[in-house]
Amino acid sequence: MAGGDWRAVPWRKNDFVAWGSALGGAVTWLGVVASAALNYRRGSVPLIWWVLCVIVLVTFLALGGSTPRTSTRDRVLFTILTLSAVAACGVWGADLMSGVLLVLVAGVAGWVVPPKVSIPLMLAMTAILAFFMWTAKSTVVWALLYGSLLFFASLMVSVVVREQAARRIAATVAAELEVANARLLGANDALRVAHGRLAEASKAEERLRISRDLHDGMGNQLTALSLQLDLIGRLVDGAAVTHLDQAKALTTELIRDTRGVVSQLRDTRVSPRDKIARLARSMPRPQTSLDLTEALDEVPEPVAETVVRLVQEGLTNAARHADAEHAWVVVSCAPDGLRLQVRDDGRGAPTLVPGNGLSGMAERVALLGGDLTWSSPSSGGFIVTASIPVTQASPDTPVEAAGPDVPDTHNTGSPMSDSVVG
Repeated sequence: MAGGDWRAVPWRKNDFVAWGSALGGAVTWLGVVASAALNYRRGSVPLIWWVLCVIVLVTFLALGGSTPRTSTRDRVLFTILTLSAVAACGVWGADLMSGVLLVLVAGVAGWVVPPKVSIPLMLAMTAILAFFMWTAKSTVVWALLYGSLLFFASLMVSVVVREQAARRIAATVAAELEVANARLLGANDALRVAHGRLAEASKAEERLRISRDLHDGMGNQLTALSLQLDLIGRLVDGAAVTHLDQAKALTTELIRDTRGVVSQLRDTRVSPRDKIARLARSMPRPQTSLDLTEALDEVPEPVAETVVRLVQEGLTNAARHADAEHAWVVVSCAPDGLRLQVRDDGRGAPTLVPGNGLSGMAERVALLGGDLTWSSPSSGGFIVTASIPVTQASPDTPVEAAGPDVPDTHNTGSPMSDSVVG
């Protein structure tokens, strides 16, 4: 645990490790004190020894817990605990029960200092205890016995510390995995939706291609065949006229059926979001970020068409006149309908005179009962904002085409979405 990011935490009511270690330490300390109090030599026990024992108990309980404690305060308390226990052995009873106080030090060392410090500390305390016994002409073997207890207690606490740290790391990793899994599920759902939209768009494009091929190929050939049959009808008579009329009727019916198939293939409404995405992809510049609400696909056709045209006009001006490198398109839900914002990092203009492009955009929005504003801040760039009340839109609402583009200048913005095309 050396070098780890340890920090002290308050005792918790359900922290059984902390309460168990505190109870064990208190019982051990009580055994030492009771032994001294009942000893036949208790009259020779110095008062300072009792004071040191109280200091040992207080500092031991202050350092208890199940979480490593390496703050400056904890290290100071541990130093006081160690010196008090060693002093108690030196003042009285090194050959009696005072050595047990050093076991309390060993039990706390695992929480305060790493193994590379606790091991030399245990060796030093064993050597000091042996010195005290040697000077008191007692059996030094007891020092070895106490030394083994010190190392055992320190080792056990170190194991508990590592186990607690492993649990915390496992809990942290589990939480991170849960968050990552939730994000992955969200990304998977978004990918599934995008895949479905792409498949739908691909089908629509394929239908349009087939309809164009039928119209340009078979349609024209059938029209030419009908004209040829009309010319032949002027040159033949008799029984051949009847067969010719049947052939002309079949040709007319075939042309009508072909037109019906072409119309049916073209009668596929492309999602407004797909239209905007295709529009952005078709423009080599500016690089466009899209943030389009899914509600855009559910609005009436006039509203959706107006939004697409507004985006088209804004990106066209950003590319042709503002010399913009980046553009951001946001379509979001508002309490009264949709809110559209198109902004770019183009040159901008200190004095803005709306041209046919901006005027046409304003007219489109006004026909739907909405409002369109624009600005060009001093920092540069251009921003267009439109509010369109969906509830007031009607399928019968006329939508006029915007006028030709003029040099509309354009506002430096920050990316506002995760989708980037262009």
